[in-house]
Amino acid sequence: MSIINCPSCNERISSQAMLCLHCGFKRGDVSEDELKEYRRRELREHIYRLKMASYGVLSLFLVAFAWYWKETQGFQYRSTMGPYLLLAMGAAAYLVIRLYLFKAKSALRRLAERSGFF
Repeated sequence: MSIINCPSCNERISSQAMLCLHCGFKRGDVSEDELKEYRRRELREHIYRLKMASYGVLSLFLVAFAWYWKETQGFQYRSTMGPYLLLAMGAAAYLVIRLYLFKAKSALRRLAERSGFF
C-alpha cells in the first residue's frame, strides 16, 4: 500500500482507496459503506462551515450593537438607521443559517440511523 495523489483533486490518498474522501472521485467499484462514509464527512464539513458562518454573523450583530451604543451615547440620544439595518440584517442572516444548520444536522442524524453509525 502506498500514498498517491487523487487524479481529480490532487490530494493524497491510499493507493487501495476506491473513493477519494476529499472530492468523492471514484477510482473503481465503490462499496455502499464507502459512499455513506463520504456523505457523512461531507455533511460534517457542511455543518462546520455553517457554524463558522453563524459565529461571523453573531460578530456582525455585536459590531452593530456597539455602533448603536456609541451613536446613542449610552441610550441617551436617537440613532441613525445604520445600526438598526445592520442589526436586522444580522438577526435575519443568523436565523437563516440556523435553519440550514438544523437541516444539515437532521440529514446527518438520518444517515447515521440508516447506516448504523452512532
